[in-house]
Amino acid sequence: MADFKSKNNFWPAVFALVGTTIGAGIFGLPYVFSKTGFIAGLFEMIILVGIILLIQQILGEIALRTRGRKRFIGYVYEYLNGGWHPWVWASVIFGSVGVILVYIILGGKFLSTILGGGELAGASVFFAVWFLAILARPRFFGRTEFYISFFVIMIIILISLLSVGYIDYDNFKNFDWKNLLLPYGVILFAISGYTVIPEMEDILGGEKRKLSRAITAGTLIPPVVYIVFIFIVVGVSGALTSPDAVSGLASALNSQIILYAGSLMGLLAVSGAALSYGVYAKETLWYDLKLNKWLAWILTGFVPFTFFLLGARNPIAIIGLVGAIAFAFQAVVILKMHRRAKLSGTEPEFKINLPGPVYYIIGAAAVLGAALEIWYYFK
Repeated sequence: MADFKSKNNFWPAVFALVGTTIGAGIFGLPYVFSKTGFIAGLFEMIILVGIILLIQQILGEIALRTRGRKRFIGYVYEYLNGGWHPWVWASVIFGSVGVILVYIILGGKFLSTILGGGELAGASVFFAVWFLAILARPRFFGRTEFYISFFVIMIIILISLLSVGYIDYDNFKNFDWKNLLLPYGVILFAISGYTVIPEMEDILGGEKRKLSRAITAGTLIPPVVYIVFIFIVVGVSGALTSPDAVSGLASALNSQIILYAGSLMGLLAVSGAALSYGVYAKETLWYDLKLNKWLAWILTGFVPFTFFLLGARNPIAIIGLVGAIAFAFQAVVILKMHRRAKLSGTEPEFKINLPGPVYYIIGAAAVLGAALEIWYYFK
């Protein structure tokens, strides 16, 4: 459990969520916005941020209503019958493998740009350091996220200041309805950070009444950072916008400074998110599935790394599919758990009250979105 001597743990809790959220997804966003159109992508993001905020607040209430130390699957065992368990496990494993795989791909790319060498070597070094870090599980978890997020935001500001004079506003005028579905899964991947919400409860300690505000702040800060980053990258790069954002921007500006500063930002962002997500995945297998601690650690790392070695290295496709499919299933599960959790005898520090039909509308919309995303990528 996170342990802080300071009684004011609000911002560490907020930046645990911010650090988990601002990860690999930020680098795919400019590319999908450039393909769809900046205004269309922005409209999609605003709608999806509202939905994600609601879902994450609901999960926060579930966390407060649940006794004992549990993670997402622990909540499923608490509130849903056995028929749901294998499906939830399949969804969580699918999502965890996909998310960590993307971190390995991008972490390796950014590290190889900074240090030189091939992307395979960079990914292997990134994986080895991350793999050891999630075993150690630093006691300053939450503080780490705060500092990483701070430096990422500072580098984005630096890149923005260096690039803003080169923006071509004609790059914001395009719109391609054929790619309207392209941003959907990538946006969901980029703005979802629900996995760390139980950890936020731990970080807050006796200040659990602040969890709702911490979730709100932690959910809304990343989209603001994203919009600034997307505006700069798409405005400058235009048709040169790359799937990793950084190399295309550096190419458009012909700037080694942008290349290295952007790669450093990418490495920091991916490292922070990979640390918190890796801890979540390991502890889910350990605490909730009751696997041996060492087996949980090994599976958390080597399953996604094996997929990487086998050639799964297209970050946009992986991000889009994982974002849409994992969100759809887990949103339905969270909504169903919420209705059951309200029957528990525990009184939470805050409550989310929704009319019955809203549960079904959100669930059906999430499933439809996933189906359309699958159709888009495999049509």
